[in-house]
Amino acid sequence: QLFFSLSEITAPTLWIKHLVIKDSKLNSSSIRNSEKVHSCDQERQSALEEARQNPREGIVIPECAPGGLYKPVQCHQSTGYCWCVLVDTGRPLPGTSTRYETPVCESDARSKSTEIDDPFKDRELPGCPEGKKVEFITSLLDALTTDMVQAINSAAPTGGGRFSEPDPSHTLEERVVHWYFSQLDNNSSNDINKRELKPFKRYVKKKAKPKKCARRFTDYCDLNKDKSISLQELKGCLGVSKEGGECLSFPS
Repeated sequence: QLFFSLSEITAPTLWIKHLVIKDSKLNSSSIRNSEKVHSCDQERQSALEEARQNPREGIVIPECAPGGLYKPVQCHQSTGYCWCVLVDTGRPLPGTSTRYETPVCESDARSKSTEIDDPFKDRELPGCPEGKKVEFITSLLDALTTDMVQAINSAAPTGGGRFSEPDPSHTLEERVVHWYFSQLDNNSSNDINKRELKPFKRYVKKKAKPKKCARRFTDYCDLNKDKSISLQELKGCLGVSKEGGECLSFPS
């Protein structure tokens, strides 16, 4: 039986918050409309300077490889979390975060791999720009994680709630999605139908920010447009599908 302290809850998604901050800085700069990507060395110097000015904020400082690339494993020293990244952009790979141990990463993972494996990568969420979409999904995942932890810690010893034994290979984020899916799937049909989606819509509208991103989120998750959401679709739209794991396949 697993228990998580509240101080640990947001750490697995800490890198997403770091990227939201970084993206907002880039979007407000003169390179707003360009495809220019800062090298790891530039990013590291910027992070070191920021850490000197704000030593208590726990700034993520990237580790660099030759040629301006990122090392495949990045860590946040103050929390003990590490994760895998794309070596050319530094973008974290969802579902790879570990604590007090080094995750196993591909030594040369580059951006092309995610373009093939993740059907949600370039999927547009109407009314919600890309940077805001990341912020929205992060806040939703954090809210779900908080609720799962509280539910586990308050569950009666006799097991009154719907808790299944977690898969040891799953990350915290994956466990959260499996838990929430089981709460919504009242008829155990392995998908969330139109009626079961109603509490999901209310939850998203209430818990996640910015609010404007909530309006079409269930449509965004419904990748094959069958008016229901499968476990894989929920994982995908929340950004926790494993790289190289199960692939989503939908009719074109």
